[in-house]
Amino acid sequence: MVRCLIYLLLLCSASAAYADPVLLLLLRMIRDQVISSSLEAGVTSLRQPPSPQSPAYGFALSTPPGPRGTEESRVRALIDDSFLHLSGVQRDAVFAGMQKILNDPQYAQIRAQLVAEFTLKARAVREGYRNLDRLTHAEKRALAIQAKEEFRHLPAEQRHQLLEALQAGVLPVPRDLSEIMLAEFGSVVRAVGGGRLLD
Repeated sequence: MVRCLIYLLLLCSASAAYADPVLLLLLRMIRDQVISSSLEAGVTSLRQPPSPQSPAYGFALSTPPGPRGTEESRVRALIDDSFLHLSGVQRDAVFAGMQKILNDPQYAQIRAQLVAEFTLKARAVREGYRNLDRLTHAEKRALAIQAKEEFRHLPAEQRHQLLEALQAGVLPVPRDLSEIMLAEFGSVVRAVGGGRLLD
């Protein structure tokens, strides 16, 4: 659990100014995953014998209506509902970066998959944040102490990046847990002679 938290923190460890490159990296990983899974599905379907076609009678089955609103408004609402740890300006930056990628003609064919994968990741971030927020103060302190031990083993550059991200508030961690972690990590920085915490 602690290693997963540290890796999640490192994944997200970017200051607000770097939110767009982090988003691009996340979307590129999603795109690559979508492309490889579609290739695998294509190869699998080629290996299977074709199934007989069912007859078409000219009537379409009713389909449930999709979510209301435009895709843009749904993505905006998803970002606002999922990235609870970000400020309004930071969420605006994530939304602008997402729209830039979604409107790029290069991704037109996989746009729906990008939105679907982003939706899954955003919901996972929201659930992780809410689970951390439900912890008691004692549980948060215990988690921060365990994370401090992992933090101690990180290279100096990664420790610096993690501290920077914690102070900028871009990690999906509740504010009180972030403050506890900053205090715990600060003791490591002072102990190894890394100077003081970032201002």
